[in-house]
Amino acid sequence: MSVQPLVRDRIRDVEEIRIQAFSPIEVLYRHAHIFYPFEPTMEDMKVLDSLGAWRDDGRLGMEGTLHRFGRMDTAQQTSLVTVRVAKAFVGLAEPLRPWLEKAQDGVIIIGLPGAGKTALLRDVNRILGERLAGRLFVCDSSNEILGDGIQPHSITDWLSRVPIGDPKLQLSKLNMVVKNFQPRWMVVDEVSSPDDARAIGYARSRGVRVVMTWHAGSLASAYQESEERTLWSLIKRNEEGITGPCVAQLGILVRGRGEYVVFENLTEAFASVAAGNLPLGVQVSVAQDTPWENREQALSG
Repeated sequence: MSVQPLVRDRIRDVEEIRIQAFSPIEVLYRHAHIFYPFEPTMEDMKVLDSLGAWRDDGRLGMEGTLHRFGRMDTAQQTSLVTVRVAKAFVGLAEPLRPWLEKAQDGVIIIGLPGAGKTALLRDVNRILGERLAGRLFVCDSSNEILGDGIQPHSITDWLSRVPIGDPKLQLSKLNMVVKNFQPRWMVVDEVSSPDDARAIGYARSRGVRVVMTWHAGSLASAYQESEERTLWSLIKRNEEGITGPCVAQLGILVRGRGEYVVFENLTEAFASVAAGNLPLGVQVSVAQDTPWENREQALSG
């Protein structure tokens, strides 16, 4: 079984490949979803087990790449595999360089699932790493930032890599990094639980600045988020409203790949949201590389 000939000519546009026994091969491209008339047998699926040892969460990384395999089994035989084809886009964060080079108090990248937060985060790490080098610790929750194998992707450069792999281990790993390695900055992808927020709060109390991603479509939705109120302690709010400065001051709202809104002072921006006003942001585009001011509501539809 070989999927490569099916996607070779459009590999740069491939986002995900789904291989299921006795079903057509599915390929999700950036702008298309295509079914190919090739149906692998269970014998074909056995080839996928030769890639390496699957973890308990059904995941497996490909050494030296950002690609990740996810597996489901039937009667202890691999019956479904999804291949997440991740890419490193060098230059994706270049329009944000003026803000990143001056950032002294943390960065929050906000966006909906699939908007491109992690892709942007990789390139943000590259720019921050130019001045922070090994004092920037990348705590890789699901090993999606720098790769899931023992051998990292080449974009690692001088960054200090902390593979976690299982989000349930994130709290203990983050605390271990803070206690044992004295990082100046720490990167955390997918802040999604109270434990994540506690670990970030602990890091901040030790003087560590944090770069993190949040699932939210706007500052207003992040402020109003009610599921376990995970982000409230990071925004520094309670039922009455804002109680202190946000855990990071530079905010980047990802509208899509290469399309961002920059909030230079998140504390002031969230205070505007709390007061029922529209926070002012600077819209930035990789394509145009020309910032201009615009109100968030006009950008969030």
